[in-house]
Amino acid sequence: MLDKYAEELREAREKKGITLQQMAAKTRIDLKFLEAIDNGNFSFLPELYVKAFLKQYAKVLELDEKETIDRYEDAKAGKLDIKEINQSLLKQKVDIEKEEEIETKTNKEVVNETEEKPEKKVEPEPLKTFSDVSSIKSSDSSGRRGKALITIVISTLGFAAIILTLYFMFFSNSSEIVVEEKSYEQVLQETKERFEVEEEPPPITAQIADSLLVQITNIDSVDSVWVLVIYDGKSKEDFMLYPRRSKSVRAANNFKFTFGNSGVVSLKLNNTPLSFKGRKRSVRHFKVDSSGIERLFSPPILKIE
Repeated sequence: MLDKYAEELREAREKKGITLQQMAAKTRIDLKFLEAIDNGNFSFLPELYVKAFLKQYAKVLELDEKETIDRYEDAKAGKLDIKEINQSLLKQKVDIEKEEEIETKTNKEVVNETEEKPEKKVEPEPLKTFSDVSSIKSSDSSGRRGKALITIVISTLGFAAIILTLYFMFFSNSSEIVVEEKSYEQVLQETKERFEVEEEPPPITAQIADSLLVQITNIDSVDSVWVLVIYDGKSKEDFMLYPRRSKSVRAANNFKFTFGNSGVVSLKLNNTPLSFKGRKRSVRHFKVDSSGIERLFSPPILKIE
């Protein structure tokens, strides 16, 4: 299923006339990751980053970002073929109903034309006044309009019945409930702050004179890095840091960091360089306080009060 999903993305990209190199320049995503997506390999990084890349990919192609992520989830769960089968069955039912409706209308028109043809009589017809002719034409016209209205109402009700039947057959009996991950909603919020790289520190509840200031710098010229920051264990923020960009963050007592591409990161605590050891294309976690930097071997979490 993921191969089919990758093929859809590739066709959408080629239809726009965008090469993988151009896509890498527009999204700032490493070319190796884009090639993996193009080949249907979505295991190159944790799913959190894959979804972030897919949203950037969809934005460049002017695709619906939510629908693109939903299609990825369906492909991963093996649901793409089921949806397409349901849509095909629905289309076939609608086509059959339309053909029946056209055939019914044709038969009724033939019957009406047969009924409206007067029988030839040898006897001469009595002379009719202008008012008599007008009343007969008005009556015939009203009858036709009434029959046409009845046909439309019956066809509409039949179409609605088919739609309801298909819904109960293929959708309402499904026992599987897809629940989106809470962390994914938090990480991929569509806000302007998501991709800001200015050096303004994040807002905190109270600014303290002796607070800690950490400057994060992407020292690489090609690769970007995804950063998650937890401030004093109480609040968090995440953002993309593009090549040769910096961002400063401030906390009262300590920071906990997660870096998606830790090998391209340089850190300074209150303008003093920290001995930071990361690795390219590897996810690593660290804690920084007034005593220095410490590596963590599990993802940091917020305190529960």
